[in-house]
Amino acid sequence: MTILPPLPLEISGVATRRLAVVIPARNRRESLPRTLASVLCSPRVDIELVVIDDGSTDGTDDYLASLDDPRLSWRRMPTPAGANRARNEGAALSRAPLIAFLDSDDAFRPGRIDRLIGFFDENPDIACTIDGFSDISDSTERVHRLPRLTPDGEKLRQLLLCHCIPLTNSTVTVRRAAFGAIGGYDPDLRRHQDRELLLRLAGQYRIAFGTATDVLKYRSANSISRTHAGYIRGLDDFVARCPDYQSAGYGPILSYLTIRGALKAAAQGHFGTALAEVKAWRKAGNLPGGLHVLPGYFMGRRKRHLLEQGLDQLPATTSAE
Repeated sequence: MTILPPLPLEISGVATRRLAVVIPARNRRESLPRTLASVLCSPRVDIELVVIDDGSTDGTDDYLASLDDPRLSWRRMPTPAGANRARNEGAALSRAPLIAFLDSDDAFRPGRIDRLIGFFDENPDIACTIDGFSDISDSTERVHRLPRLTPDGEKLRQLLLCHCIPLTNSTVTVRRAAFGAIGGYDPDLRRHQDRELLLRLAGQYRIAFGTATDVLKYRSANSISRTHAGYIRGLDDFVARCPDYQSAGYGPILSYLTIRGALKAAAQGHFGTALAEVKAWRKAGNLPGGLHVLPGYFMGRRKRHLLEQGLDQLPATTSAE
């Protein structure tokens, strides 16, 4: 394992680091320069950038070794351990009291870092923020905005469980103390990592919605969020961690979430994937089955739509994940 030591708290009299940006990367040599540049273009000397090379085989480590910026540190993991373990490793290597996560094919817009630091300075009672983002795919841009007002803890939990909030890990910023107190990301969860993390945070801390859309989400061909295969398994693992879904009120929502993955794959012509997802559904241990699932799908879709209509929000879309 190759380690470049974390930045010291002070370098040549520079003030203590204010915010750390943590990036997990596996075989993203092509997109990583754009991602790193979106952070290192900031003139601030009180930030740190930590990259975890998750067992890449495409020269990512050579590229990182070629960079010369005192704000950058990185570690190479000899074998892939997964994005969540990489995020936790990067958070542990960083020193700043604020941690902003950024995926290795995404980017920050100019001004995001300044805005985040200012927001947390002005709101010491807030432990975490999530923001909107621009979803860029096939030369098109689709803006995902959050509601204007952050609901209370119980309502926020409902919105997260019903997938009514557009999410991506790259819009999550959290205080180090809160992130450590809940144990960080679940290392064994491949999908819905951000949603599951926020559900645990919401149980103990205040989370705020941001009105900005200063994250660029690039949907590359190998993005997990763009891949239909494995959706059912990921949802099954996520539901296993959320006992709320066992209550009667979430039955229709769970039917909707279960069926929509296979339907989206089929609608886009991925019939083999859709069939594989149906087979995975039959093996799932935490998802609904039986004849009641189809009417439950339509009930769940309507319930989710009504929840979204009740939000005080700018024109927005919801996340595919």
